[in-house]
Amino acid sequence: MIFFSVPLSILRPKRSFRRNPFFYQFISLSSSSSVQSLDMSEENNLHCPDYAELRSNMQNLAKSGAITKALQAFLLMRTAAPGKPTVYDYNSLINCYLKSEYACLHDLSTLYSEMKTLGLYPNASTFNTFLKGLNLLGASKSALWVTIEMCNHAFTPSFTSLSSLLKKCSDSMDLKAAISVLELMIGLNYIPTEPQVISLINRLTKHGMTNKACYVFFKLLDKGYFPTPYIYNPIIWSLCKSNEINLALAFFCSLKKKGLVHNVCSYTALVHGFCEKGLFKEALICLNNICYPNVRTYTIIIKCFCDNGRIQEALSLLTQMEKRGLDPDIVTYNIILRALSNQNMVHEIFDLFQKDLSPDRYTATALSGLLKKGNLGIAHSLLRDIEKSGSDMDVAVYNVYFYRRFKSKDPFSLMNYMKKKGIEPNNITYNTILKGYCERKTMDKTLEFFRTTEWPEKGPDLVSFNTILSAACKKRDSEMVERVLDLMEHEGVKLNVVGCTCLMQYFYNVRKLKDCLDVFEHMMSHGPRPSMVTINSLMIGLCKNRELEAAYRFFCNLKSYGFSPDSKTYKILEGYDDLVAKLQRESFES
Repeated sequence: MIFFSVPLSILRPKRSFRRNPFFYQFISLSSSSSVQSLDMSEENNLHCPDYAELRSNMQNLAKSGAITKALQAFLLMRTAAPGKPTVYDYNSLINCYLKSEYACLHDLSTLYSEMKTLGLYPNASTFNTFLKGLNLLGASKSALWVTIEMCNHAFTPSFTSLSSLLKKCSDSMDLKAAISVLELMIGLNYIPTEPQVISLINRLTKHGMTNKACYVFFKLLDKGYFPTPYIYNPIIWSLCKSNEINLALAFFCSLKKKGLVHNVCSYTALVHGFCEKGLFKEALICLNNICYPNVRTYTIIIKCFCDNGRIQEALSLLTQMEKRGLDPDIVTYNIILRALSNQNMVHEIFDLFQKDLSPDRYTATALSGLLKKGNLGIAHSLLRDIEKSGSDMDVAVYNVYFYRRFKSKDPFSLMNYMKKKGIEPNNITYNTILKGYCERKTMDKTLEFFRTTEWPEKGPDLVSFNTILSAACKKRDSEMVERVLDLMEHEGVKLNVVGCTCLMQYFYNVRKLKDCLDVFEHMMSHGPRPSMVTINSLMIGLCKNRELEAAYRFFCNLKSYGFSPDSKTYKILEGYDDLVAKLQRESFES
């Protein structure tokens, strides 16, 4: 049996493990004092009755990063003068330590604990010094905690410190902390700057936190903040992109009632939302309500019409756009060209090329529909025109043309042409040629091409092996299947779910159902995890081999395997209604 002639190691997926990052946190106020762990023999060595000299010694040690010795000097001040050290000495210790290149979050937290242990009460300068250090270290969460402590001690953080902390939290994407800082600012009647609000709301909406963005917006609104469209437009866009057009429209109207003015970007967001829902009439009404629509507004609605096959309406909008004095950009043209290409509307394509068009690499790929329709000559002629225009072509553009080129003539002429242009073929290029070989050539010639070709980068990839393995399995070429599996083992390439599914299909087609079941069992036990394509393939294999009862039982137990049948799964058993009904009766009776 072929399957067992190949070691099962090629079925086993590679596993990689990634360590989770470790984050330091600012320690609790109840932490044990580090003073207790100091070597008191060193304290004796620092014998110096002069307070000023001890203070200077403490500062120098702190600046050098020797925080333990600096703390020892700090404690010796108690013997030098009554009432010493004071909170000002303590603030000096922190400030000097922050000037050292060894400052770290752990030592700062230790210093804060020592203050509590010694019975010193922090003043505003203490907290501000800590905040300065934590900001330098980028410890935004710890800085927020210290800010809250500062408020609890009846000190008011400055607008500058809170504004800086808000920016740090926002830039580090700690958005929950950023909202907490904003709430603190609003509670102190501080209003953040517009750029900061715009930045925070943009980040919240981009990360799917639109509800939080609305919360921030209305919090500011309640404080009498008068926002510009740059602040609330991201919320409208986020709702529209999430198919929440009803909520977006309600939000839009509520702002209008409050006297806030919308700009073209606000209306464009609504146009996008209506288009996503297929509400073309509403989208056009919204478009007509815009005094000065821009190119982006028209491009969005043109794309929607093209995607839904309404090309004539898209062309009418293009004409309307030009009449209003708006020059379509290459993005607009590429969208229409792709739609025209897919519909084989050659005359309209040439009409567009007569305009003042500056094609790019995406223009070339937009014309790939002509290849599917068999218009190779026209497509290649347009490709040459695009090249002559000086467009920066890349390998992805040529890869689009390879498959159809193979059916007309030798694809290597196009590949040589690419190389002359200074564009090196990649694995996708060779895989495209390989797919053509599998369809047009014998398996021997295909394997010869596979083995003798100078593959780029690191040689053939998993797609390459799957392509040739799939072709050999479909042709039921037992010898070739075994040769490909041997080659994969030699190259150290492991089968993925696609390759395993191909093998299963091959085995049931050559009436080797046991081997097919062995592959599936191995996948369930060792991976790769089967897909629904794999499940459906096994169902088909069981039915083709007249194992109808086994297919039905397997179908009934799919959920216990962790799979949910799709529409294709149900259709597989449709041709066996009588048997299924009989099995269902037997199951019910038992």
